[in-house]
Amino acid sequence: MAAASGERAPAFTAQELEKLVDGVLPQYTLLYGPPDQQVSAHQKRDIWRAIAKDVRTLGAHQRRGTHCRKRWEDIRRCTKKMAEAQLGMASQRGRGARRTMTPLMFRILAVAYPELDGRLRTSQQTQGGEYNLILRTLHAVEGSGWGGGLWVSLGQGEFGRQSPSVM
Repeated sequence: MAAASGERAPAFTAQELEKLVDGVLPQYTLLYGPPDQQVSAHQKRDIWRAIAKDVRTLGAHQRRGTHCRKRWEDIRRCTKKMAEAQLGMASQRGRGARRTMTPLMFRILAVAYPELDGRLRTSQQTQGGEYNLILRTLHAVEGSGWGGGLWVSLGQGEFGRQSPSVM
């Protein structure tokens, strides 16, 4: 059910977020690649519409391409902020400094910000942090077909995870 005019749309469910990320990552270069790639605004709009159609197959809410694009941009921005906070590049006052990056966020970081992903990987490996544990778990989980059990609080733009047995 779509929100009435002037109302906020309901928060994306964990399954909708998984489907959104699964739809965007393979299309990332077309959507955000270099300008010489010759992808028109109309083609990008069609890609977002296709992603929204895929998200709607879950039946939770009637998402439009613009909803999906805006939610993706929020997730991407949040992911970058948290990675920078963990690397000490950003102010430690924000929520990102107190949160642990989730497997979904690591997937986004690897595609959207490979330079930060590499720096975070190097930093965490030298500090013996949990990055390697999360990556190993993510690879094992993706191979098992488990969806990730992720949740998001739209109000604060925070990511979290449920407590599956593998985490």
